[in-house]
Amino acid sequence: MSVSHHLTDETIHDYATGSLSMPMETLVACHLTVCRQCRERALMADGVGGGLFERLEPAPIKVSALDLIARSAEAADSRCSGPVAGEPNRPAVNGASAPAIKGVPRPLARLLPAPLEQLKWRRVAPGIKQYKLDDQHRRHGAFQLLHLAPGAVMSEHSHHDRELTFLVQGSYRDSIGRFQAGDIADLDGSIEHQPVVDSEEPCIALIATQSPVRYSGVIGRIMQPFVGI
Repeated sequence: MSVSHHLTDETIHDYATGSLSMPMETLVACHLTVCRQCRERALMADGVGGGLFERLEPAPIKVSALDLIARSAEAADSRCSGPVAGEPNRPAVNGASAPAIKGVPRPLARLLPAPLEQLKWRRVAPGIKQYKLDDQHRRHGAFQLLHLAPGAVMSEHSHHDRELTFLVQGSYRDSIGRFQAGDIADLDGSIEHQPVVDSEEPCIALIATQSPVRYSGVIGRIMQPFVGI
C-alpha cells in the first residue's frame, strides 16, 4: 500500500505521550499499521520520551506494598469487566487480539460487529451514509465511519481544532491533494477543504473530531445535525 499523507509531528508527539482521545488514538493506530514512515517516527518519539523519563529524579513513595497489591487487583478486575477481558485501552498497532476483517486495520476491526458491507449504515444525505462508533453528542466531537458514493461531494468546511480522517477504502480529492486507502488527513483550524470522491468504488473514511466542524455554506449547516460532524 502506497501512503502519501502522514501524521504531523504534533500528533505523533501527542500519541507517544498518551494525550490523544481514544477515537484519535484509534485513527493513529490504523495509519501506523500501514505506514512504515510514521511507525518509525512514533517509535522514535516513544524512545525520546523514555529517555527523558529515565533522567527524572526519583520521588519518595509513601505507599505500602499491601496497598500496591490491592490497587493492582482492583485494576485487573476493572480490565476484565470491559468489553474484552484484559484488552488494553490503547489500540494495539499489531492488533493481535482483534478480529480479522478483510481490508480493515485491526485497531478499527476490533470496534466493528461485522465486515464493512454488513454494517447497518444510516443514510444521512444523497450518496452519504454513516456508522457511528460512539454515542456522544456532536458538540463533543465525532467518531464515525462515513460511506461516500462515487462522485459524492462533501460540503466545504474548516475545523475548530484537530480533525483526523483515515481512508479505509476508495479515494477523494480536496484542496490539499488526493487521499487514498491508508492515507491520513491530519488537519487543524487553518484548513478549509471540500472532499470530492474520485474513485469508482465507494469511499469509506474513519473520522475523529474534537468539536463540530465549521461549514461554509447554508446547506452544510442545515445538514450538520444529520451528518453528525
